Amino acid sequence: MKNMIKAYRQSCVVVKKRILELRRLEKLLEEQGDELRIAELDLSRRINLLYCEHREMQEIIEHLELYSRRVEERGDT
Repeated sequence: MKNMIKAYRQSCVVVKKRILELRRLEKLLEEQGDELRIAELDLSRRINLLYCEHREMQEIIEHLELYSRRVEERGDT
């Protein structure tokens, strides 16, 4: 269980890094006035999807931690 939680946390870090990369790219393209490229890459949608994925992973981590604590309290470890 702890390995699963750790893996989800690592995935959250990766997703946050990817969001930052895409935000930087979006800002760069905006500064260059390349709105067509932003649309072609569908950056806004991709960024929003990553935010949703990150939120869902955080919820899963919370549920796994809660379950893990309940199991430990019962002594079923």
